[in-house]
This record gives sequence, C-alpha cells and structure tokens, in this order.
Amino acid sequence: MRIFTFLLLSLLLTCNPVNADQQTDSQTQYQTLLAYYFAAARTAENDIIEQFVEAGLPINSVNEKGYTALMIATYHGHKQTVNQLLALGANACLEDKRGNTALMAAIFRGEFSIAKTLMKQDCDTEHANKAGQPPKHLQHNLVNSMYSLYLRNIRKQNNKKSPVGKLGFEQ
Repeated sequence: MRIFTFLLLSLLLTCNPVNADQQTDSQTQYQTLLAYYFAAARTAENDIIEQFVEAGLPINSVNEKGYTALMIATYHGHKQTVNQLLALGANACLEDKRGNTALMAAIFRGEFSIAKTLMKQDCDTEHANKAGQPPKHLQHNLVNSMYSLYLRNIRKQNNKKSPVGKLGFEQ
C-alpha cells in the first residue's frame, strides 16, 4: 500500500500536461490526492502523511476551506499527528479562509494539550480571525457552551427548570 501510494503520488507530481483535457485530468487527480492527504490527517495516519510529504506534496497544502493538514489534525485532537506535522515543517501560523489558525482550532475544540504545543510556535497568539475573535474569545465561548450543556443536563436530571435560567444566565 505504501509503495503504491508513493508511486502514484510521484507519478502525478511529475507529469507535465500537454493539453487542456490532460491538465484538467491532472488537476482532478491532484485534488483527489489532496483529499487522501487530508483524510490521513483527520484519521491520524501518520505514516501516510509522511509518505505524501517525502514524495513532494507541499506540507502546507490547503483544501477548499483553506484548512491545512495541521488544522485538521488539531481539530480532530490528534496530538501525535500535530507533532509530526510540525516536525516535518508545517506552518502553524497559517490562516484558513475565515482567518482561523490551528491554535484557534485547538482552543475551540478544547484540545488544550495541543494548544500548548502550538503556542510554542513563533506565531501571534493574540491573532484575531476575520470575525475579530482572538483565541481568548474562542476559549470564553467554549467555557460558556460547556457550562450551558452542563446546566441542560442538570435540568434533564431534575426534570425541572434550573433557577439559574430565571437569573438570566441561560435561556
């Protein structure tokens, strides 16, 4: 499987399209390979990620939303994959189309161990996304969401409305 992936990637990265149809076909094949690369990041297939990078796939490639493999691995909580991508040269400072970074994904998802690793990178830890939200704001929203979920669960268990709702903290 590894050899097949390596050979396929090598072939596709070195082919020189001659006409428009071949170019479109090559672009489609390249996009398919990128999809496999991002799937490997999503599922923590570290050996496959390494094969793609060794075969010449740019480590900071982005998908249609502007996500890098580092952002995807972070979002899915794969600390070993995050460490591997950083060791292979992934840029932790890159932004997706909404201006979010891998650090913001880690904080948003509550992956604080990964966030600690990403904060060691040479990036602006106060960077705001395109909505004007810095990482601290995302953390605040996460804590509020978790608290709201906690209150809802208490309500379900008690089968009555929480007095906190009457105070206006939660609807």
